[in-house]
Amino acid sequence: MESWQQNEAFRSMDPQKQNMIEQLATSLHGKKLTEALPLLTRWKRTMQQENIQFTPEENQILTDIFSAQLTPQQKKQFEFIKKANRNQK
Repeated sequence: MESWQQNEAFRSMDPQKQNMIEQLATSLHGKKLTEALPLLTRWKRTMQQENIQFTPEENQILTDIFSAQLTPQQKKQFEFIKKANRNQK
């Protein structure tokens, strides 16, 4: 069991959300950042279409899952992208 699956926020969330997060984690496994970002974008679009929203705690789990797949260099790139996205809001 992955550490994020033991997180209380994950364990207490709706089973549909748990399933969607597990599917995302599986699809991201072993992917490079350039491969993972389009998958993440499509996944997010699906969540919006299905009107599935995540709490800040749940979003942190998503970030943890995504960043756990990255190399140190890719994590730096991801942090840069996150910072740029925050500045656009």
